[in-house]
Amino acid sequence: MSTSQTLDVPGYQVVQYLGSGARSTIWQIRDSHSNELFVLKRVVKHTPSDLRFLDQAVNEYEVGCHLEHDNIRRVISLRRVKHWMALREVHLIMEFCEGATLQDQPPRGVLQAAEIFCQVASAMAYMNSRGFVHADMKPNNIVVAPSGLAKIIDLGQSCPIGTVKPRIQGTPDFIAPEQVRRGPLDARTDVFNFGATLYWTLTGKPIATTLPKKRGMLVADMIVQPPDELNPRIPRALSLLVMDCVEIRPSRRPPSMNDVASRLALITHALRKARMALKEQNDKQLETSDKRQVISD
Repeated sequence: MSTSQTLDVPGYQVVQYLGSGARSTIWQIRDSHSNELFVLKRVVKHTPSDLRFLDQAVNEYEVGCHLEHDNIRRVISLRRVKHWMALREVHLIMEFCEGATLQDQPPRGVLQAAEIFCQVASAMAYMNSRGFVHADMKPNNIVVAPSGLAKIIDLGQSCPIGTVKPRIQGTPDFIAPEQVRRGPLDARTDVFNFGATLYWTLTGKPIATTLPKKRGMLVADMIVQPPDELNPRIPRALSLLVMDCVEIRPSRRPPSMNDVASRLALITHALRKARMALKEQNDKQLETSDKRQVISD
């Protein structure tokens, strides 16, 4: 593993090692002139089969260059490192996003989850409007700052709408059926990934997808239990939205992330109103209790 002494990033100072992924290491770096913090993803080719991981980093850069949204991590630059004229590694420099992923730190309640996913839905709708499918939405790809700002942080599997991937790509708990069947990907693919991610966030359990993690799964195992049956605090409207998103047939899902974002915004507004009404009720009860105490005294 590289250390800050051996990792050379021209124009930047290596601050600390943050973690690792598939053939990659993640570092926090500082611009030597502006002192601004960034993240560097270093992908190294050890064997010929590792080339696909370099390709993913290059793809993330090429897609990210077309995107500018508050809820998508900015892609800054890409550096190719060659040895004897052959590409050996790739350095992808990106915005540093403070906070924790939903995988590591799930929301504290249904309202907070809805507010986070409103931001994510907006970002994914924007991506689709720019002609791209994210194609790998999952809790580990969403970072939430202490301020509540959510960021999509991984575009490695993103692709133009209509793309047919040469191999199955995706995460088993969140992958859409058309990704497993290697069909054309479109906005409804993002709708499924989004719905599966929201399901996990609300219930703590993944749905069964057409890419099972174990052999011998039956058709009955594919039945998705509505979220509100697992968590009674989830409003029916939100549960129905999630179930609509994870329909196996794309034609039965909401047609776009804009539709999902609109429905979710209404649900979130209703949740906020309900919370405010409950707070006012509690405040009145407390005020009445205080008055009674004064009279008693």
